[in-house]
Amino acid sequence: MKKIFIGLLLVAFLLPATSHYIPVLKSTGSIDGHQLSAGPISGGQWQSVYAQSVTQNFPIGTRLQIDDRVFRYCQAKGTTAVAMKAGHNGTADLGVNTYAEIYAIGETELRVEDTNTRAVNYYKDGYVWIMDLVSGVYQMHKIKSSEVAAAADDHVHIVLYEGISIAVPASTFVSIWPNPYSNILFTTSAYSSMVCVPLIPVTTDYYFWGQTWGPCFGTAMSAIPGAASADRAVYFNSDGALINGASLTTNGAQLAGYVITMTSGGGDQFYMLQITP
Repeated sequence: MKKIFIGLLLVAFLLPATSHYIPVLKSTGSIDGHQLSAGPISGGQWQSVYAQSVTQNFPIGTRLQIDDRVFRYCQAKGTTAVAMKAGHNGTADLGVNTYAEIYAIGETELRVEDTNTRAVNYYKDGYVWIMDLVSGVYQMHKIKSSEVAAAADDHVHIVLYEGISIAVPASTFVSIWPNPYSNILFTTSAYSSMVCVPLIPVTTDYYFWGQTWGPCFGTAMSAIPGAASADRAVYFNSDGALINGASLTTNGAQLAGYVITMTSGGGDQFYMLQITP
């Protein structure tokens, strides 16, 4: 028994610190064994990629890899999501100033002007970009947390994961963004980028796993991708549907990925999704 225990300790020691096993799901949603994940996942009750939840079970933006597919934990907003149509990042940047204070190198807490009412951790795992015109050096940091704020406060208090690398003068211009997976909209917009594809219909305000990389199936807008010769790239329409390259009417359409299968006999909506690996 002692030899077995020592052997298990050696195996645990040799495994990478980030090793984490996740459920392999059957089509029914039940668990059929486990496999190695690309990184640790912390949270509450397990939630299938084929299920939505009114309760948040994982931190927004949590990365989940199942075989060759990658997912991010998201929250839907606005109208109900349509399965296999991509969803927009519904948050815009807030270009404002820091509060009238000087922040020294290494500080992790900043006060940023914001006249909106904000829930606690509204900016959690978002980003702040600091433009210092005095030094000419810019810096960008990820936000660890943010406090609840009322519109009357005129500011919001944010905490960074790491200290600032350059001292920040008082009232320095910043741009601040919430977590891109915290406000997924399923509407038609030519001014928002797609950040994920839900595998199921998702009710507004519910939490779900949105696919961001790997083999995927999509809804075609008109012509099926791959129907034309040498037409392999797939793009997103403004409503989240797929467009083939020959049907593009505007420049700058967001690339969705490429058609996986041979399509000499017609197009295919089975494609390699390439948003975030």
